[in-house]
Amino acid sequence: MRVFVAIPVPEELKQYSYNIKKELDSASPDVKWVEYENYHITLKFLGNVDPALVDDIKEKLALAGESCPPFYLNLKGLGFFPSKTRPRVIWLGIEGQMKRAFFLGERIDAYLSGLGFEEEKKRSFHFTLGRIRSDKNIDKLLAKAAGVNGQVESSPFLVSSFNLMESHLSSKGATYIIKEKFVLSG
Repeated sequence: MRVFVAIPVPEELKQYSYNIKKELDSASPDVKWVEYENYHITLKFLGNVDPALVDDIKEKLALAGESCPPFYLNLKGLGFFPSKTRPRVIWLGIEGQMKRAFFLGERIDAYLSGLGFEEEKKRSFHFTLGRIRSDKNIDKLLAKAAGVNGQVESSPFLVSSFNLMESHLSSKGATYIIKEKFVLSG
């Protein structure tokens, strides 16, 4: 079973991000856009795990949630991985109470390390909009992105929970299922 840990995003933020995606898509790039219903902020990708391990993962994630207080984040800016000169992923930046966000990530790493999961070497909070498949209209996309970048800033949103998600991949795209929700109560 393919699983990851993610922060859900509120509907207003999904709509805001979708509008940015529509603006960028007007350049007609060859991009596989993340589906609206799949918008999230990844905390940790666990990969393929034995289903027998899921209850232990849930137990550890519950402990992480109990040790972390809620916090606020917002979107700020737009960028590309690995770089603007070799763009492959389009993302929206994350700002806000980053010390608390990193603390949550560190707690998740600490609790899951006992189950054999490696700690993140470099944590980069972002919101993936799409994956670039080819260089078709890439110059137009980069020009649109440059025009949009300075305008990307959302209102703060409260992060009061996170989810363990299961991912099913198919030719139609990814389908995500919430396996468990964990409340931040630290």
